[in-house]
Amino acid sequence: MTAAGPADGRPAAPDAIIVNHTGLPHFWFQQAGPEGERLDVLVVRATFDFAAHGDVITLAREQCAVVAGDAYAGPASTDPLRAVIEEDGDLVPYKPGTDILVSGRARAPGGLACAQWLAGLRVGTLKKLVRLHGPRQFRKHAFGWRLGPACPVDSVCLDYRLAYGGCIDIAASLTRDGERDSVRHSGNPAGIGWLPTAGDYRHLGKAGRAFVARWVAGQQVLDAPQIEAPLDPVTHPCQGVPPQGLSAIARWCTPRVGYQGDFDAHWRANRYPLLPDNFDPRYFQNAPADMVVTPHLRGDESVTMTGLLPEKTDMVLPGTMLIVVVRLASGRSEASIPLLDTLRFDLERRQVSMVWRTHFYHDDPVVEIAIAATSSVSAAAPAQTPVQA
Repeated sequence: MTAAGPADGRPAAPDAIIVNHTGLPHFWFQQAGPEGERLDVLVVRATFDFAAHGDVITLAREQCAVVAGDAYAGPASTDPLRAVIEEDGDLVPYKPGTDILVSGRARAPGGLACAQWLAGLRVGTLKKLVRLHGPRQFRKHAFGWRLGPACPVDSVCLDYRLAYGGCIDIAASLTRDGERDSVRHSGNPAGIGWLPTAGDYRHLGKAGRAFVARWVAGQQVLDAPQIEAPLDPVTHPCQGVPPQGLSAIARWCTPRVGYQGDFDAHWRANRYPLLPDNFDPRYFQNAPADMVVTPHLRGDESVTMTGLLPEKTDMVLPGTMLIVVVRLASGRSEASIPLLDTLRFDLERRQVSMVWRTHFYHDDPVVEIAIAATSSVSAAAPAQTPVQA
C-alpha cells in the first residue's frame, strides 16, 4: 500500500506532512468548491472481504488504491453516450449522502440457470431490488410490439447497457445547425429496448424528424431490457420508464446531469468560471437516487444480499470510524471525523470498499495531518510512514 494516491495530474494540496496510522490507502488533493473556494480534501479507502452468516466483514489482505477518475466500459473516447461507468472515481470534494453501489455479475439463486429472478440488497434501512432476465426481445407484429420469453441464464451483468434506454444518431446533414445530434433516452442513452415517441424528437428540423420517424418505423426486432423494476416492468419500447440498476450512473444521465445547474447566458455573464448558482452537490453522487443514504451511513450497518450471489448472504459492516487531526499554518489544530460517503460491493472479487472523506478550507492551509481509526483496522494494516503530499 502506498500513502500517495493516483497520479492523474490533479493538484495535490501543498506542503502537508501526512502520518497515516491506519495503513489504509489515502489521497490528499485540492479542488475548488461551488464558489471558487479552495478546498483541501482527504480521501481514505478501505477494502474488506465479504463475510457470511451475519459475521463482520474483515480487512482484505490487499488494499485497493484510491480511484482517480471514472473508468468507462464501452466507446468512451469515440461515442461516450454509449459508454457506462465501470468504476467510479473517488476524487470529488464532498457528497451529501452515502452512495451504495454494486458491480459485477449477479448470479442466479443456487447457481442454476433461470429466466428471471429478483436481485438486490438491504443496507441498514435502505432496500433496493431489481428484476433480472436472461436475453429476450421485442418483436413487432400486426397489432404492435410483443415481448418474447427470456432465455435461462445463470448470471446477468449489472451493466446499464442491459437496462432500458437507447440512442439514435442524427447525421449533421439532417440538423438545422449542421452539427451531429442524437435522440436519446435521457436517463440511459447506452441502454436497449427503447424507441422514441414524436415528442422526443420534435426539437429536430423537418429532415431530422423524418429520418427518426422512418428509422423507428423500420424496426422489427429489438433487444429488450434485462434489468427492470419489479413493480414497473418494461412491456413496450415506447413506455418511457426510468432505467434501473445498482451501479454508478454517468454524469450526463438524468437525474444526475440536472444537478450541475444551468450553463447558460446568465452563467457566462455573471458566474463563469464558477459553477452555476443552481448547482446542487448531489451531482457528486454516483449512485441511483434510491441508493443514496442521507444522512450518511455510520459504517456498522447490517447487509443482506439476495439474488446477487448464488447463496443469500448476510454480513455486517465493521463499525470503523476515522479521526483526522490537522495542524494549520496559523498554528491552530483541528479534529475532523471523515464521513463514510461511498460503499461499493464488488461481486466478482467478493469485496466491499468503504470510502471516507473530509475537507478543509485552504485560507488557513493544513501543514500536518494525522489519520487514525477507532477499530481493528489499524491493527490489521501497517501504519504508513510520513510523506510529503
